[in-house]
Amino acid sequence: MDKFLNLQNKIKARQTMKYIRYILSTLLLYLFYNSISAQNISFQHLTTDDGLSHNAIMSIYQDERGFMWFGTRNGISLYNGKDFKIFQKEKDNPNSILYNDVNQILGDQHGHVFVLGNKGVSLYDIRINSFKHLTRNYTRSGYYNNGLYITNGHCIEKYENDTFKEIFCMPENKGHIDRFKIYNDSIFIGTIKNGLYIYTPKKELVHPIKEGSIRDILKDSRGNYWITDNSGHGVYFIQAGKIIQYKNHTGDSSTLNSNFTHVCCEDKQGNIWIGTFSGLSKYNWETGTFNRYTQQDNSKSLTHNSIWSLYCDHQGTVWVGTYFGGVNYFNPDKQIYREYQTSAIEHLGLSAPIIGRILEDKEENLWICTEGGGLTRYNTKTQTYKWYLQDNTHNGLSQKNVRSIYYDKKNNTIWLGTHLGGLNKLDIQTGYIKYYKHVSGDETTIPSDNVEDIIPYQDKLILATDNYMGLFNPATGKCEPLFKNEEKRYQTGYTLGALIDHTGMLWIANNNNGLCTYHFGTQKLTSYKVHDKIGSISSNSINSIYEDSAHRIWVCTNENGLDLYNQAKDCFENFDMKKNGLSSNIIYNICELSANELLVTTDKGFSILDYTKKRFTNYDQLPLSCINWNALYKNPKGEIFIGGTSGFISFYPEDLKKEVHSYQIRPYQLRVNGKEITTENSHGVLDLDISYAKLITLKSHQNVFSIEYASTDYIPFNKDEIVYRLEGFSKEWSKLGNNPITFTNLNPGTYQLIVKAAGIDPTSVKPSILKIKILPPFYQTVWAYILYILCTGLLAYYLIRMYYRRIRLQESLKYEKKHNEDIEKLNQTKLRFFTNISHEFRTPLTLIIAHMEMLLQVRSFMPNIYNRILQVYKSCLQMQDLITELLDFRKQELGHMTIKVSRHNIVSFVYEHYLLFQEYAMQKQIEFHFEKSSDDIPLWFDAKSMQKVMNNLISNAFKHTKEQGCISISVRKRSEEVIIEVTDNGSGIDPKNINKIFERIYQTDLEATSDPSTSIGLTLTKAIIELHHGTIEVSSALGEGTTFKVRLKTGKTHFTKEQIYEMPDTIESVTNGNLSPEQLQSLLQEDLIVDNDIKEKRANSRFSSWKTKRH
Repeated sequence: MDKFLNLQNKIKARQTMKYIRYILSTLLLYLFYNSISAQNISFQHLTTDDGLSHNAIMSIYQDERGFMWFGTRNGISLYNGKDFKIFQKEKDNPNSILYNDVNQILGDQHGHVFVLGNKGVSLYDIRINSFKHLTRNYTRSGYYNNGLYITNGHCIEKYENDTFKEIFCMPENKGHIDRFKIYNDSIFIGTIKNGLYIYTPKKELVHPIKEGSIRDILKDSRGNYWITDNSGHGVYFIQAGKIIQYKNHTGDSSTLNSNFTHVCCEDKQGNIWIGTFSGLSKYNWETGTFNRYTQQDNSKSLTHNSIWSLYCDHQGTVWVGTYFGGVNYFNPDKQIYREYQTSAIEHLGLSAPIIGRILEDKEENLWICTEGGGLTRYNTKTQTYKWYLQDNTHNGLSQKNVRSIYYDKKNNTIWLGTHLGGLNKLDIQTGYIKYYKHVSGDETTIPSDNVEDIIPYQDKLILATDNYMGLFNPATGKCEPLFKNEEKRYQTGYTLGALIDHTGMLWIANNNNGLCTYHFGTQKLTSYKVHDKIGSISSNSINSIYEDSAHRIWVCTNENGLDLYNQAKDCFENFDMKKNGLSSNIIYNICELSANELLVTTDKGFSILDYTKKRFTNYDQLPLSCINWNALYKNPKGEIFIGGTSGFISFYPEDLKKEVHSYQIRPYQLRVNGKEITTENSHGVLDLDISYAKLITLKSHQNVFSIEYASTDYIPFNKDEIVYRLEGFSKEWSKLGNNPITFTNLNPGTYQLIVKAAGIDPTSVKPSILKIKILPPFYQTVWAYILYILCTGLLAYYLIRMYYRRIRLQESLKYEKKHNEDIEKLNQTKLRFFTNISHEFRTPLTLIIAHMEMLLQVRSFMPNIYNRILQVYKSCLQMQDLITELLDFRKQELGHMTIKVSRHNIVSFVYEHYLLFQEYAMQKQIEFHFEKSSDDIPLWFDAKSMQKVMNNLISNAFKHTKEQGCISISVRKRSEEVIIEVTDNGSGIDPKNINKIFERIYQTDLEATSDPSTSIGLTLTKAIIELHHGTIEVSSALGEGTTFKVRLKTGKTHFTKEQIYEMPDTIESVTNGNLSPEQLQSLLQEDLIVDNDIKEKRANSRFSSWKTKRH
């Protein structure tokens, strides 16, 4: 009986032990699952590599724009979803923070941010980018609730009317205030060592938590309070006055990560997150346990375990500030993609990052082919990994690059096609791996060691290789060519993939050689390649082939999108970027989501086709660096797995249909002509910070400007497409992208720049609207147009006035011209009259002179009568000279004057005229000189005409030279011309009158006052010289004298034949006493000296010559 009882006791003990083991194993398994599942959150990171000022994040705040503020050990980092702006202490700059070590950042959600530090409190006005320092006293922490409250450790003060006022001070020996919050008019006060105090509205100070260093106080949406303690007491939970303390328990992963807790926050779903010294903890309301999140050996975990700040933003994204790992953030409600990454520890991750084909066995294990890491099995239940690496010992693979996989469910066997390693058979139960390799020359072995695809056919396997297709028998391990015909082998020589459809037709994707179909019954091989006919396959480069539940055959091409085979018409329908909205025409693989919904992977992400609408929805923002071809799998539960070059992801398609989440689109940077514009240097462009501005005003020279926009949608995947349009310039919407919006040379006017989320209700995501006013240049302003009108009016007035003035002037000129013509006609009439009279006078005057000469020959007169007769004779000679001069001038004016030139010695000719005036010069007491360069200078000229020239020039010199003056005559030859100069130092001529002295009947001012007689000698002189093809020049200075220079050409080639008269050089001297009375009379008629005294002297000289001859 005792033995029986002992046996029974032993059995009970064994049963009890089994039960205990079962309970412990179940608990451990639960805890293990709980720990593993907690790591399914993918954290995004921001560190100093991204622009943070420091990796120690002490405080986090989000302003009303949605921009994130991070208080660090080295200043403030402002993040707008795209770029960072850093605020740090700047020496000698009052518009900077007081201290780089920031304790806390608070704000009022109305453009004001408060920065708290050991050296005081600063207020930053976002709208005008300006700091104002509220106090420079030590500040430990603060709180904002309809006003700013701060504590210096002893008292709590409120900022009102530009000053801080005390509202509460801790009694002595109650501890120092570290943190405080104000809820329902009660002040919750966390002390450094003495736990938590509550100062009630009744002004009672209660002490619910007696010890600990309280670091944070949170009131959740359920009315409960969470109190963190960083002195090792875990976290306190106060519910309806009851206090529960949660602590870390070693070995229990359902408890807090650490008893040293720093901060806590509540997300949009009501979850409580607690930052500890050893990671992040999430409270589970249903079980009262915690999920742990720690730094792991992958890029999507926390970057550091010490959590010092937490913040839940407007979208529900939780921001985690670590002590040395920068910022980590995630959205608990938007964890669409689950990420699978490599790890150095086998059971924690993949063996290699480059993922190939994926499938699932009957135990729901995932089998993942990799490039370089062999095969990885993932246990979805335990969430652990097992690696199958290359080691060639039948416990490992023959090669580490696995290209294809097939699961034999019946035999629970995995078949693997490798690159250069042949075919591998893995027995899942035993883990034994058998190799099948190609043997050259043996067609019973596999066709090649490069097996690209494996598909079942009856009880055999079809192997697609780079040599030819083989039909492998798993039972015997033998292989035979699928095609016996060499031509068929050639057409299917390098096969990348194969498919047997519902009819038993084999579809073959060839490497850059199009598509083939093979009918096993008829053994007919049909090839499909690109051709010019409508309905052709779109590309010869095929990545994969797929048959959906409606028995439609889909062909994924590597360059032209997706092709759908139409069996009835034996043609293909193409779906691409242009017609159907694909994000890329490079299609890797395809799977079916529902009857008319298919998912394709591309080089840009993945796209979902709505076959009824024939439109794609694109998903380009994935947590994968690059998708790999054939790395697509859908399991029986509908979960999608996509592999890339950095691991693989999984998701459920229904999670992609996200609810619209609110965020803001704001401009954050303006550059004009390459220079960033802020409120400090805007010069009228901006009144407020660009993120608040409703209007920017640009001058005409500010013709190149760019605006950077930021979206505060911090959820990393499936972001909305942001588009913009400048109303007044374009009606088309353009994609924003990551580049700034730039405009150049806009016409003056007012524009409206609209930036919005495409296809999103404006009530959910409000469009950003910015008015842009381009001022015209001054010449296009209203004032300029007024000025133009005034100027135009004045110009019109001026032109009209000038027009009428010109008309009057023209009429006046016409009148004057007519008057001048009348005067000229009158003058001509007078000249003709005087000329005719002169002709009439000349004949009787000649007779009178002849009779006078006859009377003078009779010496019987009394002396006084003789003198009177002589005086009459002289006057007659003068009158004869005047008549002759007048007739010559008339000839010149009418163009009837001619010359007859002959060869003479110009020196003797000029000298004789010099001698003629020598006695007169002595009487006038004028120095009279003659200069010559040679005694004989031959020259062709008309002596009679040139005599008038010399008489005129010399008489003018005597006329304008006073006593004691000087006159010189010079003759010289220079080159091919003869120069005659007559120079005096008389009164001279005003330079303004020099060009007028040769005009007809012109007199200088001196002439007009000294001698009112009319002089036409110089006009006649110039005419005679020009007839000789010479020139006459005059140089003079008023009061200094005058020089007349005559230039005559040597030779006779410049004269016409009619002007040349050949005769000997026999010019008689005018002083020769052998002249007959007739010769004397002729010489008297040729004299043109206009001065009366000179003429009288000439007459006396002629008379003396005549008288001498008679005796």
